[in-house]
Amino acid sequence: MQESMKRQKIECWQCKRIFSLLIDTAGEPTLTKACPYCNAPLKLDFGGQPQNIVTVMRGAARSQPQEITVYQLPEILESSDPSLPQ
Repeated sequence: MQESMKRQKIECWQCKRIFSLLIDTAGEPTLTKACPYCNAPLKLDFGGQPQNIVTVMRGAARSQPQEITVYQLPEILESSDPSLPQ
């Protein structure tokens, strides 16, 4: 599994239940999903604290360092209603 993949606890904005979801913390800082309990659409925004990570492939001929941005997430990420304006 990639180091940017994380099982994250998420609180539904509608039913307030907490569930976990495997997300890519190096991907887009905003995600839209649905609550597995009440099926409410969820907007997840984890663009708060980005951290750059440099990776180097050892043993690969002429490999260049690759920099990715990984977001630092709280223990439980609060979701919001995607239909509301920001």
